[in-house]
Amino acid sequence: LRVRGTKKGLAMTTDGNGRFVYLNPEVGGKMALAEAAANIVATGALPLAITDCLNYGDPNDPEIFWELHQSVSGMAEACRVFDTPVISGNVSLYNENNSQAIHPTPMVGMVGLIKDLKNLVKMAAQAAGDQVYLLGQTGDDYAGSELQKMLTGDIAGTVADFDLNHVHAMMQTLLSLMEDGKVASAHDLAEGGLGVALAETLFKTDLGMNLKLDLTKNQLFSETAGRFVVTVKKEDATAFEAALGDDATLIGEVTNSHWLQVRLADGNLNKNVADLEQLWKEAIPCQLKSRD
Repeated sequence: LRVRGTKKGLAMTTDGNGRFVYLNPEVGGKMALAEAAANIVATGALPLAITDCLNYGDPNDPEIFWELHQSVSGMAEACRVFDTPVISGNVSLYNENNSQAIHPTPMVGMVGLIKDLKNLVKMAAQAAGDQVYLLGQTGDDYAGSELQKMLTGDIAGTVADFDLNHVHAMMQTLLSLMEDGKVASAHDLAEGGLGVALAETLFKTDLGMNLKLDLTKNQLFSETAGRFVVTVKKEDATAFEAALGDDATLIGEVTNSHWLQVRLADGNLNKNVADLEQLWKEAIPCQLKSRD
């Protein structure tokens, strides 16, 4: 949102994933904050503050109360690291379906400041020849992921903890590069992991990507917290790499082909972006028509 009469803008987001909180309430609470912060930073904005909506089952059940306590503790820790005070909130309890509690789902609303709208960063790739970077390290993080739910129909396993301070420092460096005009586009990684983010980066463009990743097909959809896919002009690549060090991995470049071409450790992925975008647009209507 543009702030009238100034060169400033506000970025806003809402985030939450009850699957992660269900598997590990404390880590899941931290992940909700980190994802919101990543969404804000991806636009070129500095995270400022949050509001929350805490959605849980019956707190008289000791397990539900424990989920509430642990997830709020995780959120509070992340708020201190990201320096984002909780300025308002809402609590919704006793949420059940057929006497079964919903997944514990703290929703995070976050607002951030874009100091100068000339530095607003777009989500879509901007030009052929731009370099494509993966920021952050990818683990085998499938517990609670879209991939796990799709392949198994279940939510199970251990959610890996992560270094909040390191993620915050990386985001601060990325934001500084954005303010210096060194970033052409940015997309944080969340549901669907890198695979989904790469496709979304190319939607509503005539561009494609030619990439080489030291990852497996499954890792392409891993949901490790605190990652970004970023495109950078060739002339800015050296400064970008110097600033981010080991946090930035060059994985390829933007092309004019309108194909997403990815060479992986255990195979290749070659998809027409127009086909991927059509599948993406039709996903919700398909679910609504499904009898399952």
